[in-house]
Amino acid sequence: MWTSENRPKSKGEGTRGAGGRGLISPRHAKALRGCWNSLFPVTCSLSPVLVSCLLLTAYGLLLLARGMFAASGLYQVQEVKSKIFVWVPDDVIDQECDPQFSRAATAGFILTSDGVVVVDTANSPFHARELLYEIRKRTEMPVKYVINTSSAADHMLGNEVFTDEQAILISTMTAQAEMKRYRQELFARFQAEEGWRLQARMRGFHVTPATQTFDGDMTLTVGDREIRLVSLLRDETSSQNAAVYVPSAKTLFLGEFYDNHYFPRIGSRDVRRWIEVLRQVEGWDVDTYVPGHGAPGSKKDLADFRGFLEWLVAQVEIRLREGKSAEDVQKHLSLPKTYAWHAPELAAEDVEAVYRQLGAQQAPSTPARSSGP
Repeated sequence: MWTSENRPKSKGEGTRGAGGRGLISPRHAKALRGCWNSLFPVTCSLSPVLVSCLLLTAYGLLLLARGMFAASGLYQVQEVKSKIFVWVPDDVIDQECDPQFSRAATAGFILTSDGVVVVDTANSPFHARELLYEIRKRTEMPVKYVINTSSAADHMLGNEVFTDEQAILISTMTAQAEMKRYRQELFARFQAEEGWRLQARMRGFHVTPATQTFDGDMTLTVGDREIRLVSLLRDETSSQNAAVYVPSAKTLFLGEFYDNHYFPRIGSRDVRRWIEVLRQVEGWDVDTYVPGHGAPGSKKDLADFRGFLEWLVAQVEIRLREGKSAEDVQKHLSLPKTYAWHAPELAAEDVEAVYRQLGAQQAPSTPARSSGP
């Protein structure tokens, strides 16, 4: 199995979330005192004031616990450019979500003179509400658009929160279709033998696919901002994901195409074509790259991530030529200390995915497509 040292913490500082507070009403206090007296007949003398203090203390502790879970503050918000913010969650395994997507994706929001544009909504409505909370700390302008860079559940399960804001949800055509398919598959998982466990984890979730789609590229002009949506790596085997480019700020949201100090989910995505696309976007007029997981990075950080994919392809290819099985490669391939990253459980899956791609007998494919900014 792959080995690595302790993973580094996410970089950057920012604001943190806060839980809610409240007071108990006299009517509720009276009812609670009644419950107290019925449960504990008066065998000792307690003044009404003392009882009220005890009840208020207990109620306050409950509210504190609720606030810790509802808005735990396990995230940072970074203003990477003027009025462009990135929501970076800590590396926490969420319990109230789809267990297949237990790490929240990085999200962001762009403030304009005409409203707010949100990029991705994380892996649960709870995190999406944290994102909305951070937006409302900065502006009361309406949320005009939500852009899903990917159909992956960790990027879009918070969409439902922004339907209440009457936002338009945008994705590529294929991403929308995949969201609808995920919703159907999730329902089937609910009905399975152990489905009750999943229902308990996702109680109250409403999978909300994009309401508007585009094919190829799309440009939004929102107030004083031009925002370009660009399809990358379009082919028959890979998901048609989108990048979100803000030319005036030289900022590019790459979604699943780039993870900063996190192991990626390679899956069926053609890794060689992926590497080529990364090389191309490194040449764009961009100095801030927002990843699907992790903190915003520079051109060097993006090049380091591409370097990992290149290293992985080279190592698997060598062992494939030696006749090693996928299991042998997973067992004996050791990670350099450079790649002591988060989500190490995905490392073995990445080896298997690359091994499967390189080992498959496929017809020559067409060159990767990457639209220019």
